[in-house]
Amino acid sequence: MLQFFGRGSAFDLEQNSAFFTDGDDIVLIDCPMSSFHKLIRMNIEQLTETRNVRIIFVFVTHTHGDHVSGIATLIQYAYYVWHVPIVIAAPSSEVKDDLRFLFGRLEGCDMAAFHLTTADMLKVWIKDIIPTTHVPGLAGRCFGYHLCVGNKNIIYTGDTNTLEPYKQYITEDSNTYFYTEASVSKSPVHIYLPDEIDYLSALADKGVNVFLMHLDNTQKASEMIKGTGIRLAPLY
Repeated sequence: MLQFFGRGSAFDLEQNSAFFTDGDDIVLIDCPMSSFHKLIRMNIEQLTETRNVRIIFVFVTHTHGDHVSGIATLIQYAYYVWHVPIVIAAPSSEVKDDLRFLFGRLEGCDMAAFHLTTADMLKVWIKDIIPTTHVPGLAGRCFGYHLCVGNKNIIYTGDTNTLEPYKQYITEDSNTYFYTEASVSKSPVHIYLPDEIDYLSALADKGVNVFLMHLDNTQKASEMIKGTGIRLAPLY
């Protein structure tokens, strides 16, 4: 369902960012600078049904630089070069205020160049916004998403150190797509793959489409999931 411009964590060359298309709309989940660079090298019209991009949406999970560093430049590029409207969707009103300060005050974007809203206003795709825990400095400002795209049940963790908030949205069937961050190095701010591999493998055995993203070591993660139904998030 989702495709990825990158699936690496903060120190990777291609950082984590997903997207999907709906008709002539393009929807990104986060946009690090590495994803912006990929976008401007491609013909984005080819992603849409009529090759006429209507709106670009960006859902934000949290405000770490490896998730939002490309958004301000994307705003300006979309406005001045592509002439395509862009909508930035924050997961909460507090994060919306943070983004207004970031894009308007620090980045100096023309406020006419984008529309800033909260993700709960985009009910066409958003079923729920899922608060989670990640780092102490962003307490209360880190989120995942429960989406419905093409009648598929999609759960996207964003950066998290626990899977508990997401489990209630998982139905154990092939209509569910679960995208979770995973780390092979143990830390208090990310999912430690060895701790969760049995749970994720059991979901995959029941038909759930389980994908790993935001990887700190893709090779080691690949080795760890051999023989299971768990897959790496698909790169575009």
